[in-house]
Amino acid sequence: MSTLKKTLVSGILTAVCAVGFASVFGLESLRSASATSGVTPGVGLYQLGGSLASVGNPSAYSIVVGDSSVSGELASLPGTSLVYFAGTDVNTQWSTGVPYSQAEANGWLLRDGSGNLLVNQSYADDYVGDVGNPAYQQAWISNVLGYLAANPGIKGVFIDDVLYDLTPLAGEEAAKYPTQQAWAQAMLSFVQAVGTALRAKGYYVLANASGYVPGDPNSDDGANTISWWQQLGPYVNGLMNEFYDETSDGNNTLRTTGSSWTQNWNDWQQLIQTAQGMGDDFVGVTYGAAGDTQAMSYGKASFLLDWDGAGGAFIYDSVGGANNSNAGSDPLASAIPSDNVGRPVAAAQQVGLGWIRRYSRGIVLVNPDATNAQSFSLGGSYYERPGDAVTSISLPPASGAILLSSNGDSP
Repeated sequence: MSTLKKTLVSGILTAVCAVGFASVFGLESLRSASATSGVTPGVGLYQLGGSLASVGNPSAYSIVVGDSSVSGELASLPGTSLVYFAGTDVNTQWSTGVPYSQAEANGWLLRDGSGNLLVNQSYADDYVGDVGNPAYQQAWISNVLGYLAANPGIKGVFIDDVLYDLTPLAGEEAAKYPTQQAWAQAMLSFVQAVGTALRAKGYYVLANASGYVPGDPNSDDGANTISWWQQLGPYVNGLMNEFYDETSDGNNTLRTTGSSWTQNWNDWQQLIQTAQGMGDDFVGVTYGAAGDTQAMSYGKASFLLDWDGAGGAFIYDSVGGANNSNAGSDPLASAIPSDNVGRPVAAAQQVGLGWIRRYSRGIVLVNPDATNAQSFSLGGSYYERPGDAVTSISLPPASGAILLSSNGDSP
């Protein structure tokens, strides 16, 4: 996970040195956790590489992803608390499931056609594990189950870099899995093995899964990711779309309706229904500046258009910041409006260029058009924040709004 992983190393190293390998490693579904007292349904948080102390109220989130440096804090949360792991990546300094020393000793590191070890192009300390090797899979399962048993209260795991193709991460395919199809089968066998084993023990499994294949036009509109998710779905509890409603090229351009590879909002939106249609939770992560209310509202409102009102979450995270810390990754303390909008009471309906959906405590509006504003008649009085009521609203291009039906934020 290109952006999530940036903040992870320093916190993990501290944890490994302080408590040793054994410590650096029951199912409460996100759907049931969202009903827990004090937990806000549909809003998530991740905090990697540091304490949760910078988060105003981590107990308010229905899903929280952290690393092993905050194991104790994660274990005490009422929502679905998940610890960061990965199968594709094998780090030289901390364990993502299988330590580097164990992988190296057993020949579980993949090589290119010239015999060189494959390395994550974005993280020089991350080598590529042999995800299709049953022995590697069983070692990962044993290590991770050992960690979870030593940290009761943590609900499960977040598995990063569940990739349909290895090339985007390593720059080329592995000699052992020389085609995209061969790699995908190896990766799928890993998820099938580890997902089945962890879920059988009552743990929740969330996979950050991307179907991106360089040069394949089916990567532009999410078709590859939808196909990939349909294969992974039976073995996990949730599927994450990193860079939800935006491009993943580093520019974080908000997706709109249109046929450009930077657009295809309608097609990528289908990921929510794909996950939920299999009984899995959808988790969407949008990146942007800490004060970017347009990106926050657009991402959250788009999520709410198709959310089933049960599990899953929208996560907004600010990128950059001092020392790459997640200082702005506390959505409930940010400018995301009206998180207590309630539960959906009707399906989304199209209004001109935009969409509208009614909730038990409010209304959700999205205008995904690239260039034109859209006016909405609300059919009643609603409040964007405590103050004057509105009965109609006009949304500029690529924007969303979440309005409450009462003048305040009481349940």
